Amino acid sequence: MAKIIVYLGEQERNALLQLAQRELRLPRAQAALIIRQELVRQGMLPIQHPIQDAANTLEIQTGAPS
Repeated sequence: MAKIIVYLGEQERNALLQLAQRELRLPRAQAALIIRQELVRQGMLPIQHPIQDAANTLEIQTGAPS
């Protein structure tokens, strides 16, 4: 996984921390989600369906269809 450093002002940092806490995520995971959602919205990434992705991951990990 690539590492990217993003500099935030105090207001942006506080808002990210509040949102992450509200959605029960680590701030790093929340930032990654926000970036991914915007890239999908801009048409630069395909839409992923969480349930389907989880099933595919389970199949890959176990070798058995879910």
